Amino acid sequence: MVADSMSVALPEIPTDELNLPAEVTRALNGQLGDRVVTAWSEYDLDERNHYAQRFAVLTDDELLLIEPAVRVIPIGDIREAKVVEGLGMDRLVLQTSDGVLALRYSRRFRRDMVRLNRHLVRLIPGEAKDERPAWLDKVERKAELQERCARCGEFIPSYADQVCPRCAQSKAILWRLMDVAKPYRKSILMALGLTLLHAGIVSCEPLVRKYLIDRSIVLPQGVSMTGSQRIHNLVYWAIVTVLVVISSEIVGGFRMGMLSNIGTRVTADLRHQVYAHLHSLSLRFFNKRRTGSLITRVTADTDRIWDFIAFGSINLVRDIAMIGVMTIIMFWQNWLLALIALSPLPFIAAATWWRGKKMHKLFGRMWGYWSRVSAVVGDSLGGVKVVKAFAGERREVVRFDKRNDAFTEKELEVNVIWWQLQPAVSAAMRLSGLMVMVVGGYLIIVHPSPRNTMGTLTMFLGYVMQFYGPITEIASSSRMVTRAASSAQRVFEVLDTQPEVYAKADALTKPQLMGRVEFRNVGFSYEGQQPALRDVSLTIEPGQMIGLCGHSGAGKSTFVNLLCRFYDVTDGQILIDGVDVRDYDLQWLRGQVGVVLQEPYLFHGTIADNIRYGRPDATDAEVIEAARAANAHNFIVGTPDGYDTMVGERGQSLSGGERQRVSIARAILHNPRVLVLDEATSSLDTETERQIQEALDRLVEGRTTIAIAHRLSTLQAADKLVVLDKGRIVEEGTHSELRDKPEGVYAKLYATQMAMNQAIAIAE
Repeated sequence: MVADSMSVALPEIPTDELNLPAEVTRALNGQLGDRVVTAWSEYDLDERNHYAQRFAVLTDDELLLIEPAVRVIPIGDIREAKVVEGLGMDRLVLQTSDGVLALRYSRRFRRDMVRLNRHLVRLIPGEAKDERPAWLDKVERKAELQERCARCGEFIPSYADQVCPRCAQSKAILWRLMDVAKPYRKSILMALGLTLLHAGIVSCEPLVRKYLIDRSIVLPQGVSMTGSQRIHNLVYWAIVTVLVVISSEIVGGFRMGMLSNIGTRVTADLRHQVYAHLHSLSLRFFNKRRTGSLITRVTADTDRIWDFIAFGSINLVRDIAMIGVMTIIMFWQNWLLALIALSPLPFIAAATWWRGKKMHKLFGRMWGYWSRVSAVVGDSLGGVKVVKAFAGERREVVRFDKRNDAFTEKELEVNVIWWQLQPAVSAAMRLSGLMVMVVGGYLIIVHPSPRNTMGTLTMFLGYVMQFYGPITEIASSSRMVTRAASSAQRVFEVLDTQPEVYAKADALTKPQLMGRVEFRNVGFSYEGQQPALRDVSLTIEPGQMIGLCGHSGAGKSTFVNLLCRFYDVTDGQILIDGVDVRDYDLQWLRGQVGVVLQEPYLFHGTIADNIRYGRPDATDAEVIEAARAANAHNFIVGTPDGYDTMVGERGQSLSGGERQRVSIARAILHNPRVLVLDEATSSLDTETERQIQEALDRLVEGRTTIAIAHRLSTLQAADKLVVLDKGRIVEEGTHSELRDKPEGVYAKLYATQMAMNQAIAIAE
């Protein structure tokens, strides 16, 4: 099944993306006429480097500058245009027939101004034209749109890690977080019921204490009882108080246990979703993000979400319920004292809202700084051998301290805003307690009645003290809610990212591939800046071995990335056995393509586990057979634990040649139909290279093989060599055919390498 079209339809760019802002349209006042806007950009600095809103609008024959008056510069008058980057600002420098003009702008508008300049350069007469494929501008525009927030359209700042801080809405995010807990709805409802019951029981304790005092210790005016009756009431209400305390603790214990279990299970599910979704995403997603940031989302962010789900959300319900029950009881008992006791609430509510708003902004930025700290740790520990080899320990500590200090500074800002409210809340509640005591005492002295009793006063003082706990927690909850919302937003940013490379619903699989690979007019660009491949057409027959060569940056790795479908082509098609690779099941396709990398990655585990990675169900005999074929068996059995030897992080306990042979054994056991060798024998000594080359000769037998090598002598056995230059195929042929073309790219590369080898031999 072959796709009807020779090219992939990119997602449509909204048609209004090049529409001008309303203020620009008003300023131009119909001056554009029917001319089409090629590009436009806002820039924000005047000639004195003061902030000023300005616009540049480019058509096919004019550049219009709105400053705010409209200035028209014909394209024919522009001799040169170039971007000059600075520390705090950049400039678009125009050399015109009237002199030099500089458009100044801050880094915020760098992308738009660079794009405008690129379009402008192609229009200037006499300028060397960049032969850009028609599809490249569309790819560039798509890449730029992905850097903007889909909601507000603004560029997402670098510190925010692809999460727009302007559009962060805690309520919406946290409500969405509740959706994650839907499978545990019954347990949550039960925990909520226990929470409300616990709030009611705890709220009744001061009321019970009031009856204990008024009916046994200090009788209200006009009430008389015998001593035995009062002792009886004292014992009775004391027992009731004990029952209230015991029941509240029992209900509270069950509630806490249930909430902890729910939070743990929900967060485990969320952690699984995030980690599983990360593995479904394309390489482009990982290329734009720091590893430390992604690790933080799977670990630290989900842990903060657990804290919110397990305690924060339900505790907020408990606190609100307690305040509600206590408020009802207080107004029932004495409305005047109730008003006095509740008088601080409006102030506390307003202050809490203000603090939450401030903290939410700070938390988004703070966790961006935290991900940078994690990234430094990941970089330095992952490259610890390089750090030590270049005595870079002190520099790494300094680099870490800079990131750590930046994070600490932001955290201190949050702490200042957080603790500023606590003294005010505490003072307000204590003063309200004092007012309750003064007014309540006055009423007992001056207007004694069944409502104005010592028990009532004691009850209100108890409620004021109980109020302090829930109100303080609610006032402090903004910190926890903001932390959870920031973490949830970062987690959902991962979950909301759609894989760019995915399998269709009706994806194909086959019993076996023949291995015929065909590139048809393939074009590709990573970000739209320039093509990595353009108009590449090539056919590789089953069982044939081709060698890819060319200068660095010629497109060799991109060729392999597209074949393995790490990315999808931007233009054209790649077919295997006559079927577009996008029509195959993605997992099945990658199971048919094996890759041996220049720097093989080994996982922490045993040698056998690493060989078995492509086929977890392989038997020990099959593992050993693959290791023998890869010339790895002898060194493996020479290790202390043989195939059960732990290789350490990234396989650092093995030499480079040993890691490569384990990688080849892994590929042999995987048994792919199409094989990619990416610099598999570079940077090795002669004996190790010979052993690996023997293993590779066994591996490539009967398979369609694509070999990449800078050392051209290793490609002489290839059936055909393909030479890439600037993303194009410039030469094809055998080693001898291409070597005998004196002016050819391959011949020059080969001659240069031979000269270098001779120089090295003489030096030795």
